[in-house]
Amino acid sequence: MAAVLLALGVSLSCACAIADSTLAAKPERRSNHPSAHAPAHAKTPPAEVTLTPNQSSAGVPVTMAPVGLSLEYPTMAEDLGAGACPAAALVSQLQALGSPPLSLAGDSQDLTAPSGALPNPAASWETATLYQLPAGFWSQLHCLLNATHDPLTVGLNAKTGSLAWTSQMVTGAQSAATNGVDFSLGNEPDLYYLPNYASLSRPVPGEEAAAVNAYLQVAEQLQPALAGAPVIGPELARPVHWRAQLPRVIAALHAQTVGVHLYPLTACTTPKAVTIRGLLSAQAGNLPRSLQWVVADAAAAHVPAIISEANSASCGGVAGVSDSPASAVWAVRFVLAALATGFQEVRFHFSGAPYDPFVVRGESVLARPLDSALVALNQWLPVGATLRTLAGVRGLQASSIFVPAIAPGAQLPPGADKAPAPGAGTTTVILDNERARAQPVVLRGARTVRVQTFTSLRAGLQTAQLSAHRGRIRLTVAPNSVLAIAPVP
Repeated sequence: MAAVLLALGVSLSCACAIADSTLAAKPERRSNHPSAHAPAHAKTPPAEVTLTPNQSSAGVPVTMAPVGLSLEYPTMAEDLGAGACPAAALVSQLQALGSPPLSLAGDSQDLTAPSGALPNPAASWETATLYQLPAGFWSQLHCLLNATHDPLTVGLNAKTGSLAWTSQMVTGAQSAATNGVDFSLGNEPDLYYLPNYASLSRPVPGEEAAAVNAYLQVAEQLQPALAGAPVIGPELARPVHWRAQLPRVIAALHAQTVGVHLYPLTACTTPKAVTIRGLLSAQAGNLPRSLQWVVADAAAAHVPAIISEANSASCGGVAGVSDSPASAVWAVRFVLAALATGFQEVRFHFSGAPYDPFVVRGESVLARPLDSALVALNQWLPVGATLRTLAGVRGLQASSIFVPAIAPGAQLPPGADKAPAPGAGTTTVILDNERARAQPVVLRGARTVRVQTFTSLRAGLQTAQLSAHRGRIRLTVAPNSVLAIAPVP
């Protein structure tokens, strides 16, 4: 085990108790960082981690921004405001997130009509329930993307199945995009045509094949409007419903990206069941691992897989849980589990509800605790990094992120006369305490480290710089918290 961990850039030595403080030059001085206090009664042996550059090629490569955004059409329209261009605060917010992929999707995808497409007054009850895009929507969106350069995914209405509407939406999307655009044909088609089978004791024979056939027939009718543009899908609500048919759907859609939805909790029928304890459970954080077979199906088709819609709880989440500091801890766990499983990205959903990572209010943006986690994840995991899961760290879930000094194939920075040595770069260790008891840790191999912490009790990313004493840095990982530890040059 020691040899394996050394190859991965992290080593564990004997878990012996350390009596002296190692947070500053003087033994009696301690950091006031929230994760740097061990309770006086704690007797848990410390884990020992050595921070060394990680030169191993094993692990999961980061090939796209690990975090993206998915917005309902009305939410996006409201955030764009009434002017020709959106508020500068929204631009700054997306730039702080690293200009991640931005999707127009969700339930409104199959309820949206192009501007001017609906009769007034409505010709039917079905028409009256549709949402019509504002006249300047695509122009406003272009102004936003021109400043932020987010890649764009545009969801198309497959329930209505109008080829003319699809053509208008594709044209509008292409006029707005500045850094690439792909399209999604329908939202959660596995829920389209099914009656309430939950009350039946047995599944209906052929149910899955019938639903797939109906969806693919509509998708085929809409394909001419795409003119070969990239497709993401099939945006399944419960992928297991179409498990046997997914390879056929991927092939029929000519999908360049496989996208599925995943929520650990649901507020649709029993919001009281959405609790902080449930959100912080290992099951909620590790749920992406249950869809490893989706990744395998995508790999067999030679395309990437992403979780194209996710958040703390379906149906908008629950106030006090989805907008609590615990949501940030959950998000870090969920994204790391998704990447380790083979998904290349997770897109967090906005619907004007408690789980939205941030809210636009006129000319300002109100960031919720979840937002800080998304910003940190895209900073910790840049494209070109490698993520590894580390086993054997006492009492903790551990990962390492190796970021090379220069990405493969990239040009040398100005003034550099030669490329960095092979394996040169930085390693960040992520420590996650899923338990209700604090876990002490002894760090070796660095004189000074930067520790960034998310806890379930305090909003925002807390940062401290700690220095070694006698070659060791001692800290404590608080219950239900996540730490990112990186050496300071």
